[in-house]
Amino acid sequence: MKTLSSAEVQNRFGSIANIVKGGEPVAVTQYGTPTMMILPYAMATEALRDYKARQWVQFMDAMPSASPEAPELTPEQLNELVHELRP
Repeated sequence: MKTLSSAEVQNRFGSIANIVKGGEPVAVTQYGTPTMMILPYAMATEALRDYKARQWVQFMDAMPSASPEAPELTPEQLNELVHELRP
């Protein structure tokens, strides 16, 4: 992975884009500190999908579990409840 300054990326965007399209990520620094990364589209799509999946897992883990006294509902009963509650 290449690491380049934001000024260099601005000045040489076409050649940097070719590097990224070739499959290599590019880290971008500002004042010597990495602040962002330019990724090939397929790699970014996969990373975003993984990130969203982790967020969903965290959300579900934070949900309270069902009460032991809660009745078990069949899919048909759940479907009926959904239709009853819809406006």
